[in-house]
Amino acid sequence: MTPIVSEEYKEKKRQEILQSAHVCFAEKGFEASTVDDIVARSGLSKGAIYNYFKSKDDIYLALMEGQTNNSGNKFAKAIAERKTALDKLNYLIEAYLDNDPNDEANKGHAIVHYEFRLYSTRNLELKEVLTERYKDFFVSLLIGIIKEGQTSGEFNKELDPVTYADIFWAMVNGATLQATILENYQYKLILKEMQNMFLEKLRL
Repeated sequence: MTPIVSEEYKEKKRQEILQSAHVCFAEKGFEASTVDDIVARSGLSKGAIYNYFKSKDDIYLALMEGQTNNSGNKFAKAIAERKTALDKLNYLIEAYLDNDPNDEANKGHAIVHYEFRLYSTRNLELKEVLTERYKDFFVSLLIGIIKEGQTSGEFNKELDPVTYADIFWAMVNGATLQATILENYQYKLILKEMQNMFLEKLRL
């Protein structure tokens, strides 16, 4: 008789695989890492890993989904506690200022993130998944804040919220990418100046 495996056990194993994969991706890079590396790190068999995930791509997408959900819950709670759209926007920028890719704890994650994004440009299915994730979470979050600021009179009503949501993330992602690939990049200084310019434009 096949033993009954609880959902709690399955989720525990799934998280073990994801944690092991994250370490492998951070140490070796996404493309250089193999499922065999994840097997060695996790102590699970290759068959066990394929019971939970179809491929290495699938594992990374699950990692990104988990990180997005965690960030979403954190951001939603913090934003709800702030009364003005300006406070909410400043909170988001401060959160990224505190996540400097130059810091050793963040460097591996940032490298893997951009490596996977570049890798996804050669895979239409992956590209579509990441584009939808960007729109559904990141762009929607900013659109909501900007529209709230326009309604309250904090931000210029003539500006297109979608365009400025894209500008915000181009600003954050651009600074993060530069800090990831360049030596001694002044991430916090640059992002702070971008914050000032962005807010000045929103208020005109």
